[in-house]
Amino acid sequence: MKRAVMALLVLVLAACATTGTNDKKVAQGYYDRGINYLQMKDYERAIVEFQRAIKTDPKNKVAYYALGVVNDMMGKYADAETYYKEAVGIDPEFSEAYNALGVIYSKQQKWKDAQKAFKKALDNKIYATPHVPYLNMGDMYMAQHEYGKAVNAYRESKRLVNQDITVYKLGMALLAAGNVKEAVAELQEGTALAPKNADMHLALAQAYLKQGDKRSAASELKRVVEIAPKSESARTAQDYLATLDRDSARKPGTK
Repeated sequence: MKRAVMALLVLVLAACATTGTNDKKVAQGYYDRGINYLQMKDYERAIVEFQRAIKTDPKNKVAYYALGVVNDMMGKYADAETYYKEAVGIDPEFSEAYNALGVIYSKQQKWKDAQKAFKKALDNKIYATPHVPYLNMGDMYMAQHEYGKAVNAYRESKRLVNQDITVYKLGMALLAAGNVKEAVAELQEGTALAPKNADMHLALAQAYLKQGDKRSAASELKRVVEIAPKSESARTAQDYLATLDRDSARKPGTK
């Protein structure tokens, strides 16, 4: 999640033009330095630079947004919420900030507030990355065990942008909802889309196991170990393989 938030922050930075008064240009310089510190995970110095940007240009919405991101990364959710609200107060169409608010609310299990924030982000018809709030809405519903709603949210995100993280989450939501056949089909698509994604292969193996197809599951589990031999996914895959071997020894000829 932090990586996704950082990516959004960089997108906002790219869209922020250094036009207008000299104060705005000075504020942009502070902001740019803050971004550099943030990328180095030097949060305290990043905060100082973003605050300087705001002091120089009080209407600098992306500096408020950046302060929200830093505080989110530091686990200071109340402060992050305050800064995101300042950002949307300056620009009511600032969808990135609404999406970030939704994430903050989700982390605090403020589900109704999170849903409102995500929908507010999506109200902006020229929002460049609407697939992101849908993805986060899916995560929110998964946390509440509302698997059907999670499936719908992930599907909407995938309709907008087909990426491996979305396919993986959609497959896992389908599994949780008991739609095993659909989960297998989705995760098969995912392994074709991202053939070196060990987590995708592990998820497909789990789906095959629920389907009763132990042979296909074993093939996927071996692929996980091959792709990422030192990962937690590989250790999980090896545990599954050991169990399958024991079952096969007890029941020769098992599929």
